Amino acid sequence: MKLAVIGAGNMGGAIATAVIQAELVLPKNLLLIEPDEEKRENLGNKLSCATSNQFDDLSENFDLILLAIKPQISGDVLNNLRDHLHPHQLLLSILAGISLDSLQRLSGHTKVVRIMPNTPAQLAQGMSVFHAAREVILTEKELVRKLLDSCGKCFEVQSETMIDAATAISGSGPAYLFYLGEQMVIEAIKLGFSESEASQLVQQTIFGSAQLWLHSGEFPGTLRQRVTSLGGTTAAAIEKFNDLNIDSGIQQGIHQAFLRAVELSKP
Repeated sequence: MKLAVIGAGNMGGAIATAVIQAELVLPKNLLLIEPDEEKRENLGNKLSCATSNQFDDLSENFDLILLAIKPQISGDVLNNLRDHLHPHQLLLSILAGISLDSLQRLSGHTKVVRIMPNTPAQLAQGMSVFHAAREVILTEKELVRKLLDSCGKCFEVQSETMIDAATAISGSGPAYLFYLGEQMVIEAIKLGFSESEASQLVQQTIFGSAQLWLHSGEFPGTLRQRVTSLGGTTAAAIEKFNDLNIDSGIQQGIHQAFLRAVELSKP
């Protein structure tokens, strides 16, 4: 597989690193296109791959072109890219709020796939979903699966609206978890633990609980109930959470993220 990554920021760098570490893409078959010289050189040196600050180096040999830039500059980048894409190439976009129609119209390219990854891809523990334009055939979708599987796990969704839904769940999800972890660490420090002790307590608790959930395959509510003894300490916490309507607040917050993603997707 030959891959060109446009944008060497957090997600572009994470995906480029993951495919190299998984040996899905050889360094000689990876091109990073990034205008920021420092970012370009740092990631290029780390991955021992070719780098460029212009689209002229995009050859027809690349199978996949990954667009990992800020949505604010997507219009200019896609317009400039249209003269450098070849009909057989897949254009992959991780841009939240930029629809397939917009990607096709601005790039003049039909073989387009929208991807919603998340930041744990930096550790090859990401969760990604993708939705492809009708012009993308089955064998090309398999290339996308291989790329995303090297970053963690993935699956295809059958409507573009589900990309917006995934944005609210898995795309923003790490921030929700970090928010919970942040509050747990703050309270642990108030209770007398040092910052390092509090961080270790919370990190391992979250990590171990996630592993338990993953391996059990059970609904999270079932696992929560097993930890919640009647009249015990966990029950006291859950009761307070319910009094404060935290469950409803979390669900409403996630739905607000979904509505924002839908809003951004409109022309």
